[in-house]
Amino acid sequence: MKILSIDRAKCNGCGACQTICSLVKKGEVRPSESRIRVRRVGGTDTQYVSVCQHCAEPVCVSACMRGIIDKDPVTGVVSRRTEDCFTCAACKVMCPAGAVVYDSDMDAFVTCDLCGGDPACVKVCPTGALRFEEPGAASADFRNKYAQSILGAKEAE
Repeated sequence: MKILSIDRAKCNGCGACQTICSLVKKGEVRPSESRIRVRRVGGTDTQYVSVCQHCAEPVCVSACMRGIIDKDPVTGVVSRRTEDCFTCAACKVMCPAGAVVYDSDMDAFVTCDLCGGDPACVKVCPTGALRFEEPGAASADFRNKYAQSILGAKEAE
């Protein structure tokens, strides 16, 4: 199962991911309803990307009172039967990634579905901050960057 990994250091906050997501999912540019969000913290210089992480044990599944959220045992993708959603927002409140968004056309809460295994956001990211890769690759890359940052800090002392 591949995952969407995000290199926060490479994200420049351009919003290309939001734009393409809304275009693919809504048929028009409507970033406010994109399933991936660039969120700004402490002004405009600091940002992070918020998107469904398809958690190993998704709390949104247990939070859903209607039982309409499932995790595919093969792909690991968390999906929902939106036609049965009554917009209680329990999934949104419980999501640790803040990745559940309201879709006004569907009148339901939705999350990233990884575009069926070919995420459009990855293709348009100009800095390579978004990658669709095996979890081991993402984890190894993160560990290497973390180790390099620690070594760099120690060398500066």
